[in-house]
Amino acid sequence: VIIILAVLLFGKQLIVYFFDETITFKKAELNQDLENHKKKLEQENKDFQHSLDLKLNDFNIRFSKLHQDRALVIKELYHKIIELQSAMTVFTRRIHPIIEDANKEKEERIDRVNKGFIEFVNFYMPNRIYFEKELVEKLDNLSNEYRDKGWDFGYMSKYLSDSNMPKELYEEYYEKTKEISKFVIEEFPKVIQDLEEEFRELLGVK
Repeated sequence: VIIILAVLLFGKQLIVYFFDETITFKKAELNQDLENHKKKLEQENKDFQHSLDLKLNDFNIRFSKLHQDRALVIKELYHKIIELQSAMTVFTRRIHPIIEDANKEKEERIDRVNKGFIEFVNFYMPNRIYFEKELVEKLDNLSNEYRDKGWDFGYMSKYLSDSNMPKELYEEYYEKTKEISKFVIEEFPKVIQDLEEEFRELLGVK
């Protein structure tokens, strides 16, 4: 009996020992798995952050280049608008002082306004992509207004110098050219001022 009890006691202690060892082993195994998983997550996080940093850096480079290109376009476009406005103002004046040669000076005014319009359009059209649709619409309207007002004024002014022109037609053309001249002096600057504000906003200038 004593032997049986001893065997049972020893067996119980052996079971407890192996059970404790198993738990300890499992704990160590779980801890190792947890540590490995933690390291894996840390590495994945580092890889993700690195990838994100690369993409952010690429975006910043692209955005910076776009901003630089747009700034150059705005600078050149604004210069051409101002030159066109100056040429149109001189061209549509009601009275032109004669310096030396009236015909030559008239041709110079025509050449200047034509050159100003052509250079404005030729530069603006391929660079419309840099501006939002609302701003493009404003610039398109400005371009069309310059073209129409310049053409109408030049066409009617040519006939106003004809002494054989019927009185009613003369008066009609006279009033229309007067309206165009006033429009160029008073309305175009308002549009340009509005464009200036939008250009400043795009450039980040207060």
